[in-house]
Amino acid sequence: MAALGTRVPLWFVFLVLFGFAVFQILMNPFGFSDMTQRYTQDISNLLITGPFVYGTAGHEQVSAAMIDEDTLHGLGMPWPWNYGAHARALDALLAYHPKAVVVDFLFVDSRPDPTLPQLVEEIQRYRKAGVPLYFEGGTELPYGEFPLRPELAKTGVPILDPTILVYDGVARQYPTTGSCFNQRPSANGTCDSLAVKVFKDVFPQYPVAPLNGLIELVWGTRTDATNAKWMHVTDQSGVHHSCNNDISFLRRIYLAFFDTSAVLAHCPYTGVIPVETLMRGADDADVTRLATNRVIFYGASLEGAQDKSYTPVNGLMPNVFVHAMALDNLVTFQGRPEQNVMTIWGYTISNNPAQIMAIVPVIFILSWIHTRRIRRKRARADHGGERSAAAEYFLDKTVETLWHYFAFALALGMGLLLALLVGLSTANWVEVVFVSVELAALLLLGATESVWGYVHHVAGGQPAAR
Repeated sequence: MAALGTRVPLWFVFLVLFGFAVFQILMNPFGFSDMTQRYTQDISNLLITGPFVYGTAGHEQVSAAMIDEDTLHGLGMPWPWNYGAHARALDALLAYHPKAVVVDFLFVDSRPDPTLPQLVEEIQRYRKAGVPLYFEGGTELPYGEFPLRPELAKTGVPILDPTILVYDGVARQYPTTGSCFNQRPSANGTCDSLAVKVFKDVFPQYPVAPLNGLIELVWGTRTDATNAKWMHVTDQSGVHHSCNNDISFLRRIYLAFFDTSAVLAHCPYTGVIPVETLMRGADDADVTRLATNRVIFYGASLEGAQDKSYTPVNGLMPNVFVHAMALDNLVTFQGRPEQNVMTIWGYTISNNPAQIMAIVPVIFILSWIHTRRIRRKRARADHGGERSAAAEYFLDKTVETLWHYFAFALALGMGLLLALLVGLSTANWVEVVFVSVELAALLLLGATESVWGYVHHVAGGQPAAR
């Protein structure tokens, strides 16, 4: 069997490795694929893409105007605010001439409020000023309420779907489509999601790539310096934290693997405008910078609010920052965000087939090199050129180490090529790297030669005479 194994053909090595890879990718044994993809995505956000690779183009175009507990206390205004108070806040934002404003509040309750006409008038002011204003619509409302109060909807203000996706409880992905409400649907009966719609309206200079799957969010980790001047962060244990999160690179690596909570940023990446400053009309250079000619998400971060999600780099955050980060991604990647699918020549290929296609050239190269190594070793044995046991041992150990690194580098290069050419996210190609290392280990163990030799021995095959 050993002699027969040295005559294993290239096509058989390729088929064995290909079958193993397909099983690993498609069947997801023990949840290995899912865990690998999402864990690597989070680590990449914390250590590589977030702090070093992710650009700042979106960060300079997107801000958030937030109402928090300090705002309510400083202004002496209980929550919820009446419509007139929201109109005042929006009017203060309009004075800075933003690119657009997205209202991250659901106005669905038909509660009596004499100040409702003030908000209707504010919508008209935005229209006259030529500043796009968007309201979010309610989804899955329990009692059949309107997605937006009829008095506000009659103004024709665009109503967007605020749906947030969570993967294992964490906001890692963002939808590309949603409910239409008062928008004109596409051919498939859907409309653009909130961030995609705002991006297309406000940044028409960027052609949008085909968005046939989900956006894989890249989370920035460099907290906006302005946030540290006024934000007070208290975690769920009541502990106060500073926005400054300066950690050395080596310590960041250690914490990212062994104590992820310690490396999370306490304050958001998106620059935040305190609504209290807006309402008081104070002259503040930071507010002017964050509000002028930017897309502003107007929302709240209040204790007890359910509108929050966990993020890979910040922990629990208001959902307004998820929308802001999605738009940030679209601007930074100029309409070509990372996705969980890839589109080639008009054809959309989902995650698993994309990974199988990516690993095929890796398998072929590994198989070709391995079979050539076996043939050279057999040729030396046939001509009496065998090495000493010590030399063979050290050579095998060297080859083993280099072989693993070669497989790793080969698959990593293929994955990076997918990311650059078709926008496939790290989470959706990283498994190719891990599977490639497993394939290299199978070859080092001689699995393909053993199977070939056993099958031919059972079938009555005999090794060729020397």
